[in-house]
Amino acid sequence: MIKALAGLVVLLVVALAADRVGVEYAEQRVATQLQEELALSAPPGVEINGFPVLTQAVAGRYDDVRLTLSEADLGELSGLDVVVGLEGLHLPLSELFSENVEAVPVDRVEGTVSVPYAEVAAQIGEGVAVANGPDGVVVTQTLEVLGQDVEVSGTGQLLVAGPDEIGVTVVGLSLAGVEIPDFLIEQLQDQLSFVYIVPPLPFGLQITEVVATDGGFDISAAAEDTVLEPI
Repeated sequence: MIKALAGLVVLLVVALAADRVGVEYAEQRVATQLQEELALSAPPGVEINGFPVLTQAVAGRYDDVRLTLSEADLGELSGLDVVVGLEGLHLPLSELFSENVEAVPVDRVEGTVSVPYAEVAAQIGEGVAVANGPDGVVVTQTLEVLGQDVEVSGTGQLLVAGPDEIGVTVVGLSLAGVEIPDFLIEQLQDQLSFVYIVPPLPFGLQITEVVATDGGFDISAAAEDTVLEPI
């Protein structure tokens, strides 16, 4: 019994080692093929998850692949925290060793990008500050109120405004004790509300969700049944 168990452990260790070697090779080949297919300036970082990976390679379908793109290939997203995940990347074993890949179909592409508040404020306009507050997103700007320049803060609701846009609709105001009529409150809320256009996302990703954190907006995006094309 002890010898049988010892033999089983040895077999498992050998299988794990073989799969690990296979993973590293598959990651290198997938990176090379994606660089060629997508016309990238450098091979992307590739992490293939799941076990065993060797069976995924034989089947020609990888369940969970994480990509890290170079700064040069991120374009306007350069400098931001960007993560791309591929669920169901189809690359037949024959193409894994080939130099001529026709296309790289993917069942689902998911991506996240973290945009600092300073980046958002810079697009909105000069003198704008954006932050996360206990009751929502806080937008602060100096505006003209009844003939005077007053620092106005508004608390807003965060939303997905479009496939490449997020927005904040301000619903509350703070004017440091200044009393103003209701119609002016609505005007100031409109002035503080904004739509932020996210830099072009790779692989046809469209925004699905946005969350406010202490440092900025965490934006999630996805694309279904796509074929990877040059960025």
